[in-house]
Amino acid sequence: MLNVKVLGTIGADIDGAPVNLGGPRQRAVLALLLADRGRVVSVDGLIDRLWRGRPPEKAAASLHVYVSNLRRALEPGRPPRTPAGVLVSAPPGYALRLPEDAVDAWRFEAAVRRARRARGAEARRLLEEALGWWHGAAYGEWADEEWASAEAARLNELHLTAREMAITATLATGAAREAVPAAEALVREHPLREEGWRLLALGLWASGRRADAVAELRRAAGVLADELGLGFGGALAELEGAVLAGRTEFLRAAVPAEAATPEALEPVVTDVSAQGSWASASDRGVPPGGVGDPVGVVLPDDELFVGRDDELRALEKVAREARRGGGVVLVTGDAGAGKSALLGRYQRRLREQGWTVVVGRCPEFDGAPSAWAWVEALGELARRTPPTDPGTLGTLLQEADYGEREEGEDAPGGGMAEGFPGRDDTASVGRFRLHRAFSTWLREAAADAPLAVVVDDLHRADGETLALLERTAELIGSPVLAIAAYRPADAGERLTKTLAELAHRSPYRLALGGLPLPDVDALVRAVCGKQVDAATIGALADRTDGNPFYVRESARLLASEGALVAVSEVPQGVRDVLRRRLRQLPEGALAVLQLASVVGREIEICVLVEAADPTRHDEHAVLDAVEAGVVAGLLTEPAPGVVRFAHALVRDTLYTDLIGVRRARLHARLAEVLRRRRPDDLAALAHHFARAASKQTASLAVAYSLGAADQAERRYAHDTAVQLLTQAIESFALIPADADGATVNGRSGRLVALYGRLLRAEIRAGAIVAARHTRQRALEAAEGVGHDELVAAALGVWGGQGPALSGPQGLAEPAAIDAFVDVLTARADLDPAVLGILPPAPADDLPRHTGGGAPAVRHDAVRPETERKGTGPQVAHHGVESVGGAVACGGGAAEESSEADRRLVVARAVGDPLLLSSALTLAAVVKPEGFSDRRALLAAELRVLGYAHDLPANNWVREHTGAMAAGARNDVERVRRHTRDGRAIAGRHRLVEAEAINLLTLAMLANVEGRFAESEAGYTEVRDRLRYHGSPFGDFVYVVGLTSVRLGQDRPRAAEPLLRSLLPGSVPIAELALGVALARQGEREQAHLSGRHTPTVVPVVPDHLYGIALSLRAELAFLLGDMTTARELIPLLLPLRTQLAGAASVSFATRPFAHSLGELHRLLGDEDEALRQFARAEDVARRWGSRHLAEAARAASQERAARR
Repeated sequence: MLNVKVLGTIGADIDGAPVNLGGPRQRAVLALLLADRGRVVSVDGLIDRLWRGRPPEKAAASLHVYVSNLRRALEPGRPPRTPAGVLVSAPPGYALRLPEDAVDAWRFEAAVRRARRARGAEARRLLEEALGWWHGAAYGEWADEEWASAEAARLNELHLTAREMAITATLATGAAREAVPAAEALVREHPLREEGWRLLALGLWASGRRADAVAELRRAAGVLADELGLGFGGALAELEGAVLAGRTEFLRAAVPAEAATPEALEPVVTDVSAQGSWASASDRGVPPGGVGDPVGVVLPDDELFVGRDDELRALEKVAREARRGGGVVLVTGDAGAGKSALLGRYQRRLREQGWTVVVGRCPEFDGAPSAWAWVEALGELARRTPPTDPGTLGTLLQEADYGEREEGEDAPGGGMAEGFPGRDDTASVGRFRLHRAFSTWLREAAADAPLAVVVDDLHRADGETLALLERTAELIGSPVLAIAAYRPADAGERLTKTLAELAHRSPYRLALGGLPLPDVDALVRAVCGKQVDAATIGALADRTDGNPFYVRESARLLASEGALVAVSEVPQGVRDVLRRRLRQLPEGALAVLQLASVVGREIEICVLVEAADPTRHDEHAVLDAVEAGVVAGLLTEPAPGVVRFAHALVRDTLYTDLIGVRRARLHARLAEVLRRRRPDDLAALAHHFARAASKQTASLAVAYSLGAADQAERRYAHDTAVQLLTQAIESFALIPADADGATVNGRSGRLVALYGRLLRAEIRAGAIVAARHTRQRALEAAEGVGHDELVAAALGVWGGQGPALSGPQGLAEPAAIDAFVDVLTARADLDPAVLGILPPAPADDLPRHTGGGAPAVRHDAVRPETERKGTGPQVAHHGVESVGGAVACGGGAAEESSEADRRLVVARAVGDPLLLSSALTLAAVVKPEGFSDRRALLAAELRVLGYAHDLPANNWVREHTGAMAAGARNDVERVRRHTRDGRAIAGRHRLVEAEAINLLTLAMLANVEGRFAESEAGYTEVRDRLRYHGSPFGDFVYVVGLTSVRLGQDRPRAAEPLLRSLLPGSVPIAELALGVALARQGEREQAHLSGRHTPTVVPVVPDHLYGIALSLRAELAFLLGDMTTARELIPLLLPLRTQLAGAASVSFATRPFAHSLGELHRLLGDEDEALRQFARAEDVARRWGSRHLAEAARAASQERAARR
């Protein structure tokens, strides 16, 4: 057993064998740590005390050597690579972890405490044994050192107190004569302590020496008067009176024949210097007469927490309210503001109040698995409250088991030739069920105890992590508190969208600023271990803006290099502060920490040891370097065998300071180590092999990136899959052309397959503009090798991914379709399955390029128009069907329906649910204003198909077509309900473009109901979202939407500049609307010019702007008195007379078609029919809840028949 002595000359022995503690300074290290009785002593504090504020340049390295030597001496039997158990590393320095009996000073204090509680003989025995351990003054070797003086004084005072207690105990046992010599020795050594004189006089009196007792009392009075100018204190004065009066009852009470009570053993302390010593001890956390716990009292640096009292009180109030029905807390702040520290303290308080708290952290480094924060949090929750449906939640509860692979075999996901999945694509399968099971589980867990779910570093979250946080926030009525922290400056579009969703729950938002000056002062004092002058504190507060991390790093610099450096010489950037501290590490430690920074924020020691350069760093050197990092406060030890950078800025500083070549080599070295140790850690392997960026590692980078992308897609983290697949393509470019004997065609085929996987992931992630570019690259690569099947797949990959959106958000472009049609014409042997995945007609209500629709957008065609072949029947079939009549060709709705029906027959024959879903979508959206009954049946079939095959993304199409059918029937409530349900699906599955469509519907409803400002805001939001995703159609949607609002308000002058912003150009709908705006202002000539650019009669195509265009053309004909056009338009308007123009598109609306019919009949002189139509228009408007449209129809019916 180890025994350490400081009560006299410092020394140590193990089972009686002496231990060599080294030279004076090495012994001083041990003494310093012993003096702090188990507290953590910072490296800076040790250096400052050892070298009296003037350390040499390599002081840190010397200290590290002393510590290593002491560890070997104190633990000679400790096995290699096991953590020290006695002299331990604890940020920001070192501490001793010894039992109480191992140190004589600590053992002495414990014996004194026990003696206070003991009686008579037992107390005497304990005290005499404890006093026998003293062999000189405590810490006598360092009596003149400032760091030792306080502790030595405290122990010496306790020693005197123990001697007084021992004399009292001796008297209490009736051995008065034995007590006298001890009392005489005490007063000789310390004549100013009244208790010694009291005990001596009492012992003499009890021994029958009353006269001697009086003489000693008079000598005591003289000493106190001469030295201090004081008379007796209360205890001595009372004793003097009792002795002189001969009050034997007083003597019997003080010194009974039998054992005295424990209170009789308590000495009276009246010495002024002793009182000062007691105050000092009390200030150090030690009660008078006692001793504090020798185990560490000062918090380690990573737990040091200062201030934030108001914030914690506010958070506790939120928690109390959340017990009744849940809540959301969002904590924001810059790097180093203390978000994680505050959440840690909050979590502790929540647990104390009976909450179940689970925590997930979004990894602060690349290469982590997707949705990792929830894997962490739910793994913890599963141990507390196992889910009832673990199968559905499997991807979030554990990593997939990929099994063993033979040497040289591709990593999971390595089947690159299968880049375009056909009928077995399951990307959307299970996500709805996963979220439903997730919500159910959290509710069940919260039924037992309120549940707090903490997600830290939310700015690093992937899409699925954010989606699950949104689901958590939706658990209204359950005591579930969702808590998240993030850096506002690093919040991307995904997080911004999630924050908008969370805003519906009215979250409590807590923005952490800098610490106020008093808290900065407290933090600096805690780090430095001493008082710092106000001027320096003020300068540090000013330079750091109170940022806790910056304050702490600056305080460390202050402790090691002084105020001049900390305040005057150090640049503002905390990275420069960190670099200065890194330079203080022992030689070789910096290289190991740089290697650790390449691993990430958290590092396994075994990985670090194996990856280190064996010629420079053996295992012992690596461990020394890690220890130096821990001691310096740069690393922490969150678990055995694991270290973690104390802050992301520490890791980032080390990583970014590496040059590119060195960084790549370190990544390659780590990748090989992980491949041996953790072959299933696909994300990390993909990250490191890709960052190695060499020809030798490129194939592995591709294979592991694909495997990690598979894993991400199983967790529905499609944005993460996009990053991984992009990484795979970049790595593929590094593979030598002759690798594995691949031919040019084979290499191009693999590249096209990779593009196909990326395209699919981009579509699912809502990155439609990026998907267009990816598809173009895939087409170019496929055409370059004459790979027609891959061309077909590239054009048709959208078909199985969900609703195929056209216009600004779609992938079906006329130029690309024409090129594909040429391929089909030339190939008679093309696999029918390839034909089956041709893109369906677009299924959205965003405008397309048609005669009455959106503007033509120039795209680079796959081949120039002049090189295209003539079109035969097959070409016409696929070309018209694929773009939904993108060219303004003839053909009625019946012909379009016939094409859709043929496609539907083929889909049913093939039997594939995804293909059938696409065909049903095509059939359902043919001409929004017509076939409403048929559309309702198709929507019902889509519903059954979606549930039967677990296709929740395609369920959005069903809701959308249901809204269209309801719009054609003037069923406003059903439009609203389908839109609400569709938006929920779009939000749940991150269908960005689909959600934009739902927002268009809400804006349209607001316009129709007269909430014009709200409607304009809605169209503006859609524009901004489309712009963000790079769509060129954002402005078009905005202009058409605001034009419909302002014309509905009869504000044509306000609509005119918007419409002119789209001109000049072939934009028929804008020309028509501008003509109406000008005609309403009386500018008939300009209106004639505008209308001249549009067809006299809008072609009948299944276009979502058909109704708007028809309504505008009818109004323009009426305002310009164009009877010819009026006669041509009436037959087109009559079948739609019960509808609101545009409402069936659920995007834009103007006025009832019946209003247009009334105006045209009035123009042609049929006033009776005009009045009937105006009455019908008023009825339609009222069914939509549109007061202004109803009043407009009633006003029109009251006008004169002849209006010119």
